[in-house]
Amino acid sequence: MNKTAIAQRMNLPWVESPFFENLISQKTLDLQQQKMAFDFHNEGYIVLPGMIDSKLIDQTIQDIKHEYPDRLGEEPSRHQDLWKKYESVRAIASADAIFDVLRFLYEREPIPFQTLNFKFGTQQRAHSDTIHFSCVPARFMCGVWVAMEDTNANNGPLFYYPKSHRNEEFNYYNIGIEAQKDYAEYHEYEDFMEAFMDSGHYAPQQIHLNKGDVLIWSSNLIHGGAPILNPEATRWSQVTHYFFEGCMYYSPRLSDMFANNLNLRHVVNIKTRQIVQHSDKGKPIETINTGNFKYAVSRQFTLRTLAKEVIKKIIGKKPF
Repeated sequence: MNKTAIAQRMNLPWVESPFFENLISQKTLDLQQQKMAFDFHNEGYIVLPGMIDSKLIDQTIQDIKHEYPDRLGEEPSRHQDLWKKYESVRAIASADAIFDVLRFLYEREPIPFQTLNFKFGTQQRAHSDTIHFSCVPARFMCGVWVAMEDTNANNGPLFYYPKSHRNEEFNYYNIGIEAQKDYAEYHEYEDFMEAFMDSGHYAPQQIHLNKGDVLIWSSNLIHGGAPILNPEATRWSQVTHYFFEGCMYYSPRLSDMFANNLNLRHVVNIKTRQIVQHSDKGKPIETINTGNFKYAVSRQFTLRTLAKEVIKKIIGKKPF
């Protein structure tokens, strides 16, 4: 089998494939598309200037501003899934211009599944989204950050580690942490990520964006929020996380990775408001709830096989 056939068969986004150079040589792309593809492959992110209309941004801030405290440090600091309450939030997450770019980068239909809205900078430590969201096949997930006002060094801009997306996806089991339902152990993961970046001689860089700019980053890009130097400064923004069709979706932080016991996510497509079926390239995957976890089961599994697998997971013994 030749290299092109091997590359095309791989279950990876083509912009993250080890055969990227071969794949892009087979495509007819304009200069803008070439730049997007090379930037995303090499650096792990792209910036799209002025993609979201200012009127939509202004309407969104007007809709949601009463949900937030007046001053930095008061709670709540963020709101998850305001798209369920405000059509303007949903409209940003469902923007056609964003969808077009995501289809180009991933060659699958995007599935917006979570929104996060902020009034102030997060000051969040370095992390990869893959500790919270992942899928099989891997890497069919990304984050999209919309600047709802200009960002600068004073209001806690985003920072990232260039090329860090090329590393493996680290989960709790990899780094010796026992998964828990709360975030009591999460600081240990953050300690690890910062030490790992330092040991690899990665240097964090800030990104300063203008109102309406869109940042799209690879699921495994290490990023966070820089310190807020002016506590009076706001940094209105919206993050939307996207999966892509034809995958099984799970939460690594809540999964038993040693036993391959995945905490499958209940995914709702924000754009369509429809529940998303876990699938393997269009072949539905059935799931069975066994308490804290759900097991993905191919339609081809027999009931006896399924029973054996469930009993093994529940009682930890060899069945039958």
